[in-house]
Amino acid sequence: MSTESLADAGSYKFGKFEKNAEELARLKLQATIAMDMEREAWKNAGLKSGMNVLDIACGPGFTACELARTVGNGTVTGVDINEELIFTAHQAKVSEKVNNVSFFLGNIYNLDLPENAFDFVYARFVFQHLEKPELALSNIRKVLKPGGVLCVLDIDDNWTSFAPESDAFVKFIRKSGAGQKRKGGNRLIGSQLFGLLSKAGYQNVSSRIYPLTTETLGVKMFLGVAVLFRMEFLSKLQKLLALPQLRKIKKAAEAPDAWGATGVFVTTGTK
Repeated sequence: MSTESLADAGSYKFGKFEKNAEELARLKLQATIAMDMEREAWKNAGLKSGMNVLDIACGPGFTACELARTVGNGTVTGVDINEELIFTAHQAKVSEKVNNVSFFLGNIYNLDLPENAFDFVYARFVFQHLEKPELALSNIRKVLKPGGVLCVLDIDDNWTSFAPESDAFVKFIRKSGAGQKRKGGNRLIGSQLFGLLSKAGYQNVSSRIYPLTTETLGVKMFLGVAVLFRMEFLSKLQKLLALPQLRKIKKAAEAPDAWGATGVFVTTGTK
């Protein structure tokens, strides 16, 4: 990516992770692990067969492929700022055997797309990384058709918990959240989305919270997808200081009564 693209990527910069292969595997797992929940969210948001859909920050493309199956004779366009992820998305299109999806490089702050073109825009785990969410919402509104729907799915660390060793967990979550904030992100974006969409001029704004727990994901998978990758938001010194907390969390995860949950916010609005 160019220097400008790296800056616009906010707090998430795939390709700059210490272990990019592991992060790509996490992204692929994250894209499929709660698909039933996402399908329900799409249905509640008004996604229907025949729609023209834009998947913002589509990552490795698996979610866009599932959207393509859902809209049937409609179309899906996936855009992402990262060239490597777009390459992976093209591979996903082939492996998933869907024809009504296409992938392009795209910047949420400067969408090179026609205005009034999409019935439905999906933004999945991207707003937590943005320094300028208001600009992103404005640009998305331009490419939506009148009456079109924006559906934003994201998290809020105030709705994330784990036990036992909840003290170590809370300290690590707060430390990594502060690290992401320094990089331009916002781990508390979920509960703020309702106000952001309302101020941006969207109508019929609504927020729902979908719980994801270790009962459905399993403890190991929950920590892998929702927690451990956050080390990347810390400096080298902060990573060293966080290691004792991580060891306590991993040890606690071995307990038969270990339990954790996070709340996924789904906020919708129409143009």
